[in-house]
Amino acid sequence: MALDDAHKEPIKLNLGCGLNTPPEWINIDASFTARLSKWGRLYKVLCRFLRIQPVPWPKNIRTCDVRRGLPFSDNSVQVIFTSHMLEHITYEDARFVSRECHRCLYKGGVMRVIVPDLYAISKRYVESMTNNPNSKHGHIFLKDLGVLDDYKGLRRILGHARHLYMYDECSLRQLFEEAGFKGIERMSYGQSRITDIWLVEEKGRHEMAICLEGIKE
Repeated sequence: MALDDAHKEPIKLNLGCGLNTPPEWINIDASFTARLSKWGRLYKVLCRFLRIQPVPWPKNIRTCDVRRGLPFSDNSVQVIFTSHMLEHITYEDARFVSRECHRCLYKGGVMRVIVPDLYAISKRYVESMTNNPNSKHGHIFLKDLGVLDDYKGLRRILGHARHLYMYDECSLRQLFEEAGFKGIERMSYGQSRITDIWLVEEKGRHEMAICLEGIKE
């Protein structure tokens, strides 16, 4: 059954929501611990057994792997927001998810995406090395790219911490265009065609990042 079947209010999706789950939005995350948290009291026991840190996931979170599709009917969603999620899946998966978002949105619906800015990160690295050559800049650069993996054991296998792709404005815009979006614009924090964007968006997530919005026509 599609999640919109019993939902009467305009549907606003917060994909890859993390711990930010305002009740006005449908908040979706695929995190392994988010799935475990649905097991109630067994959650903490399982975390101890698996040697992973419990996360205080809100009860209103929906667990869904967006790489397999969105459980919403065609033309049923008003807005879609995702922050620092697309870089954690492959480019092919991101293309599929973008098309799914376009399918679900109704005419005039808005998708807003924030991802780390590959150009800004690379520019900072080059400028740092030019002004003050130092080995630490390389480590910072790799950390900003999200390719360093500090996790061990089960968290390395089941986690989504590592970046699998990176975007600059051109490549992210192309992703929007291929999915069918029009009216694509770069936005800053608080600037949006989504009236209550402040409920889901964090200012710090705009640092060294790109934010684009597109409309389904």
